[in-house]
Amino acid sequence: MSDEFIAVATKEVNADIESLENILKSCTNDADISLNSPRLQKHTHKIKGLAPMMGKESLGTFSSLLDDFFKKMADGVSINGIFDLILPSIIHMKKSMNETDYDFSQITKNINEL
Repeated sequence: MSDEFIAVATKEVNADIESLENILKSCTNDADISLNSPRLQKHTHKIKGLAPMMGKESLGTFSSLLDDFFKKMADGVSINGIFDLILPSIIHMKKSMNETDYDFSQITKNINEL
């Protein structure tokens, strides 16, 4: 991809991560995450598509995992404990934007255990 595309995509992904974080600031429990799941999913969906195109495959894969959770929650599935894992997930997503081949294995394992 061109340098221009990478720059625009990076800006968009960072904005989506920030939007996720801002939505989460209004949440205090699993029910709040569930209520906001359509808004959250909108951002994870965009990240899962853009991240691999800019060389951030692990971020794309991780965002896809979160996207699936938010879709299920939007469909009415209750996921106990999701609140406690989403905020650290955002921290990992931010770090991955500044590191090559960021390792999401531990947070992915924690989320998959839900």
